[in-house]
Amino acid sequence: MIRENDWSAFEELSTVHDHWSLEQWESGQASYYWYLTFSEPGLVDLVAQCQARLAAEGFDPVPLDGLHMPLLNIGRVGEVSEQELGGIADAGRRAAAAVQPFRLRVGPLTGSQSALRFSVTPWDQLLDLHRRLRSGTAEHRPSSGLGETSDFRPHLGIGYLNRNQGAGQLISDVGALRALPAATVRVRELHLVELRRVDRAYRWSDCAVIPLG
Repeated sequence: MIRENDWSAFEELSTVHDHWSLEQWESGQASYYWYLTFSEPGLVDLVAQCQARLAAEGFDPVPLDGLHMPLLNIGRVGEVSEQELGGIADAGRRAAAAVQPFRLRVGPLTGSQSALRFSVTPWDQLLDLHRRLRSGTAEHRPSSGLGETSDFRPHLGIGYLNRNQGAGQLISDVGALRALPAATVRVRELHLVELRRVDRAYRWSDCAVIPLG
């Protein structure tokens, strides 16, 4: 049902938009996030294949060494103190300890109003992890600024659209790739990262890497 809902929502779009204008960041902005990252060869090959076949679609590909799933936006660098960040990392360790490593199915390809991305299933462990991270992070940050678990929509992006355009041809071309076999990944660790935009891509440095279980 998740995969079908993702595709139905994408199919209903009449236009798609420039991600970099829609999701604006100030010059030099950096933010702390909870992230999952992925480097399994099967997934990297699938992403590379999709990116190559959509190269003329007006999008900026996610670097193959930068495949990720954003879990929770913690706050901007400069607004989170070192003490708060240390407490958040400790809360993440407690959350991760309560969640055993798990597998995810990545695919088929779909999209949103400003990006191309894979559906990811199942959601059960992801929602549990998000809930634990949000609760622990909220002990050190105002909870009103943290995304609600009920609003969390897991996905794994392969590229960000870089112009406003009609959605019809893009939907058709993405649809032709939906028959590609899905990839399976194993989630073993959690990343607390400092995230920046660099040359129309998201890049990060790890503040903490925390094993699950």
